[in-house]
Amino acid sequence: MNYRLRFYLRYHTRYGQHIYLLGNLPALGNDVPAHAHRMQWLNNDWWYTDIQLAPGETIPLRYQYIIKELEEVVYEGAVREFTFTPGPHSEMVFIDAWNDAARPENAWLTAPFCRVFFQRPPEVLAGLSTATHIFRVQAPLLDSHKTICLLGNTTQTGNWNIRQPLLLQYDARGWFSVALDLSGVTTPLLYKYGIYDTTAQQFIQYENGDNRELHTIAVNGRQVVLHDGFLRIDYKPWKGAGVAVPVFSLRSKEGFGTGEFADLPQLAQWAQQKGLQLIQLLPVNDTIQTRTWKDSYPYAAISSFALHPLYIRLQEVGTLPDKHPLQRQFTRLRQWLNEMESLDYETVMSFKLAYLRALYETAGDQGDQLQTRDYRHWFAANEYWLLPYAAYCYLRDKYHTGDFNQWPAHNVYDCADITRLVATDTDAKAAAHYHFFVQYHLHRQLAAATEAVHQQGVALKGDIPIGVALHSADTWMHPEGYYPDMQAGAPPDGFTTAGQNWGFPTYNWKQMAAGGLGWWQQRLRHMSAYFDAFRIDHILGFFRIWQIPRHAVQGLMGYFHPAVAVSREEMLQRGIDFDEDRFCQPYITNSILEELFGNYAGMMKEQLMKPIAGGRYQLLQEFNTQRKVLESILPEAVKTTLYTLIADVLLIKVTDRNRTLYHPRYDMATTRSFAALDKNSRENLAALYHDYFYVRQESCWRKEAMHKLPLIKRATHMLICGEDLGMVPDCVPSVMQSQGILSLEIERMPKTTGTTFTDISKAPYLAVLTPSTHDMSTLRGWWQEDRHLTQKYYHQELHHKGPVPATASPALIREIIARHMKAPAMWRIFQIQDLLAAEGRASGHPDAERINIPAVASHYWRYRVPADFCLSQD
Repeated sequence: MNYRLRFYLRYHTRYGQHIYLLGNLPALGNDVPAHAHRMQWLNNDWWYTDIQLAPGETIPLRYQYIIKELEEVVYEGAVREFTFTPGPHSEMVFIDAWNDAARPENAWLTAPFCRVFFQRPPEVLAGLSTATHIFRVQAPLLDSHKTICLLGNTTQTGNWNIRQPLLLQYDARGWFSVALDLSGVTTPLLYKYGIYDTTAQQFIQYENGDNRELHTIAVNGRQVVLHDGFLRIDYKPWKGAGVAVPVFSLRSKEGFGTGEFADLPQLAQWAQQKGLQLIQLLPVNDTIQTRTWKDSYPYAAISSFALHPLYIRLQEVGTLPDKHPLQRQFTRLRQWLNEMESLDYETVMSFKLAYLRALYETAGDQGDQLQTRDYRHWFAANEYWLLPYAAYCYLRDKYHTGDFNQWPAHNVYDCADITRLVATDTDAKAAAHYHFFVQYHLHRQLAAATEAVHQQGVALKGDIPIGVALHSADTWMHPEGYYPDMQAGAPPDGFTTAGQNWGFPTYNWKQMAAGGLGWWQQRLRHMSAYFDAFRIDHILGFFRIWQIPRHAVQGLMGYFHPAVAVSREEMLQRGIDFDEDRFCQPYITNSILEELFGNYAGMMKEQLMKPIAGGRYQLLQEFNTQRKVLESILPEAVKTTLYTLIADVLLIKVTDRNRTLYHPRYDMATTRSFAALDKNSRENLAALYHDYFYVRQESCWRKEAMHKLPLIKRATHMLICGEDLGMVPDCVPSVMQSQGILSLEIERMPKTTGTTFTDISKAPYLAVLTPSTHDMSTLRGWWQEDRHLTQKYYHQELHHKGPVPATASPALIREIIARHMKAPAMWRIFQIQDLLAAEGRASGHPDAERINIPAVASHYWRYRVPADFCLSQD
């Protein structure tokens, strides 16, 4: 017989709104929003629908309601999960209430709270097969010795007897449930949830508000599931604190010149002793492209799934024979590397990879560890990314480049072809199995570390980069999801006046969305095996990305994508005398060349340029882009000046679908080209610039984010935090708040125009506060960067009088940390450098504590904590 699933949602819509049901069944769209199932309007307060299921096995149902109104899409804040087991009931009825994604209670149901802070063992729901009704309610932040109870006005619901209430059972997703047989019970049934102390065996309190009502009677062959939302009580907002540190920055006697996953449990023990509840890490994915220190950049992953061998603990994988050359130098080299002030990335990686290769060749794929049930289960669950990644690494090493476009074979990914290569080619098979071996041990070590961290009552927070490396296993496998001729970056900001160029390809979001953002959802589900929360690096990229043509070097030469661009017709309507060559080509004159090159102006004109009409000059074809200049043999000083010349344009020209459009260059008014215009043209262009950057894009960008972020969120139970720094559009805070995504608030980087410092005493609750990030100077470093600024902070924010201290003392840093601890935000997370400085354990110049300098594109990521902060398993 067929099974029928009926859904009722209580939600008062307005004219023009339609509600859809999105779920993991074909009838519900297979999690692709474009294929979601449209519901029917029942009355002013209810929508409903039903679907038929063929007879089958147990179904783990996952579903969510969404509202569509024209092009606007709104997702509710929860994905309901229910395991439907065909049995005596041929019909299932789900009665739901809309869950507003902005409710803070949703954040309290994420992994840090359910898996760590308020963890309780899941229970098997009793009486499920014979029940006519299942009551389900969520109660976050409930202590482990308390549970939820149900009381009502019938015999089956206890007749309001608080001495013997019905105790609900927990299912590990934040739901407390009870299954009841209400056969013969008349409706309406009145009931309420309450809190019961299981230790004292005592009823504590009823939930707030009026009685709940059940109007669905018991019918033979039908089971009703009531999702009653949240327990109605006055919740006290939960607040926590954490430490941010890259794994490579840790020290231990057992490590090999770098921090390793195995160091995290000891760090968690330290954090727990300091009253911290969370450890935040930088990305830990494999970045090996060049086998040089440039691979130390953690945001350029060659795989969004593979872990970096840098973080493996060699002796937990195995030990080589005593006479082996690598084993003979192991102890001495480890001691030497561990004593170094900073990470020697190349030496550490060279030895670790050689040692791992030797271990694998000693054991081979016949080793005990690769013949276990655990290994086979792990491989089967990860084969979708593991096999292509291993093949990519083999081909990268074989052809001595990660640029698959240069490979003489397999440069276009074909799953069947790659599977056949690994199965039949002896060298490819051996290399692939070696990479399986390394990734398996990395998985085991990180999984064990995660479990040990949780045992300390500490949660683990990861970091998802906005992009992937241009030449990576991801772009090789899914070229249709990227624009390889474009680069992601950021416009000029406080970090760099030339903007930032990260080199990542930009995403083809339209293509990705056609598959329900499946790659993103896989990425997050994979990450959730190890992490409880994650930081979305540059969450603005989900609204729009700063896109830089591949021929450019500086971020200054980019433009927003997507964006409502400027047309020729619009400029003419605005009274702008548009001339494409004049507006889109570098403005180069004799006076400008003399200003920039001085006595060498004549030589530059003769060797690099040709004259054009109007007394201007044009760069020769071999030097007319920044990329060509970069790859030339010109002196560095000349290259830098030519970058400036090439960037001196008013508009960036873009051809899209055979139509030419234009984007104002960032900081257009600072160009020499702008200064040379007449007053009327300058005024009209300035008005256009303001409209482009600060007015016209908001609706477009809001719509973009609302089509992406809810799908990202629904893929995981991790707590999501967004890094929303930089040139933040006005729509960003409201979108993040509406989705329950935590923002990032930094006291010295205010988001309000006209202010010098963020008023952290008024920070939103759904936020992470931090005095500094890995891209910034530490508190000690900041205190010495701008004397005028720190003086203002000292008097205005700390309310001190008198002269400002020349350095940030431990007492001063403790005061700043204490201010953050008092703020209303859910989280405050401190760099480990600041926490150690607060204890008087900082050493050396503050500049040495800096993890990254964004203005330096090829920065060496090598900071390590002071030698006296050495974690140990002793």
